Amino acid sequence: MTNEVCTFAAPLAKRTARAVVMSLVTLPLLMGLGCGGSGSNATNPPITPPANVFREDFNGTTLDSSVWQVAAWAEHGGQTSPERCYAKDGFLTMEFKNDSAYYAAHQVYLSSALQTRETFLYGRWEARLKPSSVSGVLNSFYTIDWGNGNGTKQEIDIEFLTKSFGSGAGEVHYAVHAEGKTSFNTNPDVPLAFDPSADFHIYGIEITPTEIKWTVDGALMKTYTYSPSGVTITAPYQLKLNAWSQTNWIGGPPVANTVCTYLIDWIQFTPRAQ
Repeated sequence: MTNEVCTFAAPLAKRTARAVVMSLVTLPLLMGLGCGGSGSNATNPPITPPANVFREDFNGTTLDSSVWQVAAWAEHGGQTSPERCYAKDGFLTMEFKNDSAYYAAHQVYLSSALQTRETFLYGRWEARLKPSSVSGVLNSFYTIDWGNGNGTKQEIDIEFLTKSFGSGAGEVHYAVHAEGKTSFNTNPDVPLAFDPSADFHIYGIEITPTEIKWTVDGALMKTYTYSPSGVTITAPYQLKLNAWSQTNWIGGPPVANTVCTYLIDWIQFTPRAQ
């Protein structure tokens, strides 16, 4: 069968900063105002880097292995590989494929994932993302204290279930988890006034000692306040992104032999002021 590749707009002009910088951004970018959507193709000026902000612009042709661990293991019913998680044309490209021949031989899909080697705690994450337009996959941006399997499993999620995308509309799923604690999940998921796969938008998570806030293009979408019976984020965590599928919740698998592409323009973490 011929592969049908998910298509996206031509690559946007990118700033000239190196692939990973500790950088200061303009006030609109920090606030996430007016930075998503189709009007954001202008070239960005050079950035003056302070010491405490993590930023990745994916401008190179390879991912920095001292910063990122690209998955090559099995997870969520898929086999990950660096072949499906790479830097190209100024973006991090992550792919998922329901390869009919591979699935028949191994009963798993072809998926992708990567995570930071560094850990973080309180502060604000922002990322300019464009999930796949193909129904039946999940594209994620989340934090996790995995700790080689021995961590608290404290986790904060932004998840795109592409089955929710339609003409000019879509949804985003937010969640908070921890081992032995009552999880928080948006149910129903949060509606968006646009199709997330049609263009890039800036998605944010602000993590504090008392609450978590999720934003889209600077607008507050959901707040989770810690409680004694729920999850409280106290442990350092890694940032992780992945692309995977399952039949029930995600509505997969997607159409066989279709490459489902998740694009990440940039990622930034600004630590909370002490």
